[in-house]
Amino acid sequence: MNNKPKNITLSELPKHNVYQVPEDYFDRLPTRIMERTAASPKQDWLPAQLWQNLRVAMAPIILLAMFVGVFYFTLNSQPDKQAMNMAVVTDTEIVDYLTANATLESADFADLNTIQHQELTADVLNVSSLAAEEELEYYHLRDTDY
Repeated sequence: MNNKPKNITLSELPKHNVYQVPEDYFDRLPTRIMERTAASPKQDWLPAQLWQNLRVAMAPIILLAMFVGVFYFTLNSQPDKQAMNMAVVTDTEIVDYLTANATLESADFADLNTIQHQELTADVLNVSSLAAEEELEYYHLRDTDY
């Protein structure tokens, strides 16, 4: 027996339509689709409509509540930090603190003395002290009320 399949080409296949379309099928198709998809009018009642509107606002409300809660709890858990006025601290206290807690060299202290005697207005403002005094006298700062 020869069980080998025979090679078939497309040209050897019969050319007739094996499917039959019912009569007026494509003429009635849009009407049938519209009938099936046409929904009956829904009656919206107040709680369903309210829930739809509330659902949109729910995420921002929850996020806002979380931010307020986190802010409130971190605000209460932080210890009060007292602000220290550096003008009250004397130079000897600063030097004592730095000598005890920082590794400084004597050259650093020498730089500190030279900075105290420098005229910083000329360096920072790029203005001579004479010009700064003249400008300040022009505005009569002693006569102004705070």
